[in-house]
Amino acid sequence: MRRPQLAPRMKDALVALVLTVATQLELVLAGDRVSSPLLAQHVAFGAMTGSVALRRTAPLTAALLVAVGMVVQTLAGEAPVAGGFLAMLIVVASLGYHAPWRRGMAGLVAVAMSALVYDLLAERFVLGDFVANAAIVVGAWGLAHAVRRSTDARVAGELATDRATRDAVVSERQRIARDLHDSVAHAVTLMTLQAGNARERTADPVLQDALRSVESGGRAALEDMHRFLRVLGTDGTAETLGLRDLDDMIVAVRAGGLGVEVVLDGDLEHLPPSVSATAFRVAQEALTNTMKHSDAARATLAVHNDGRKLRIDVLDDASTGRYQPQGAGADRGLAGLRERLALFHGALDAGRAMDGRWRVTATIPLEQTP
Repeated sequence: MRRPQLAPRMKDALVALVLTVATQLELVLAGDRVSSPLLAQHVAFGAMTGSVALRRTAPLTAALLVAVGMVVQTLAGEAPVAGGFLAMLIVVASLGYHAPWRRGMAGLVAVAMSALVYDLLAERFVLGDFVANAAIVVGAWGLAHAVRRSTDARVAGELATDRATRDAVVSERQRIARDLHDSVAHAVTLMTLQAGNARERTADPVLQDALRSVESGGRAALEDMHRFLRVLGTDGTAETLGLRDLDDMIVAVRAGGLGVEVVLDGDLEHLPPSVSATAFRVAQEALTNTMKHSDAARATLAVHNDGRKLRIDVLDDASTGRYQPQGAGADRGLAGLRERLALFHGALDAGRAMDGRWRVTATIPLEQTP
């Protein structure tokens, strides 16, 4: 049995709590070396270490808290405590990994300016110390940002490889289905019909029994063949993924770093296979785009069947409201979905919701489904 794992937010909150307690204790133990007012020191360090709890969900806010805490602590006087510096490194690295470019740069500048205040208020300004402090801040951000870009590129490559592999499997299943339908199934059908005709024309009981056995075996073989063709596709095309495969897709998306809440409503088990496959593709494309083009940490997927139409909604939490398709083919997926939905007299709407979040909505009229 797998042990339950803490959510990322709970982990960050736990780290922030431990770091805050340790830092406050360090302040108390080093009280003779900490400048007054002590209350300001405790509040400043509490703001810095507590900001770690927001490092993923609101990295810019966390950086601003660190910057304010550093300025207050500098104005309050000397405090040889390492907890604040450690919190600053964690938050700056989180800016590089979790925040989009503009917000990351804004947070980086805020932290760097707060560090500059410390150097300017020192008894003697030392250029080497200033350069070293700046290098530490910028280096932590740059290293984390490089890791994030590398991770994104690796995930994109894995997704492309997975799609190519799936396409190759589908193509091979299509070829096998065509071969079975055009050659084997046709030949068995002719054999069964000819055996039946021959049985009706002969009066020999032994021969009739033999031909009846051939006919019965042929029908059984045809039933098995039709069963195989239903798996591969009765019209020579492979069986496609559908809403029944949502669980596997959601597991893969969550593994990629996007939290997904799924809401299913209505009868989704007795939809035509083509409709179920189209709905699955809408959900897959929308969630993939959210992972690739937005800074969202969570998204909601809702599928509703009211008997007249099927509705698929994907809404992300996009804390910055950013949705920036990248690359020449970034919007081809949605364009392909619109063409596919048009076959069902359906529609696709993608854009900014009233609250600034990104929404993708698809509807398929079930009464007009071909």
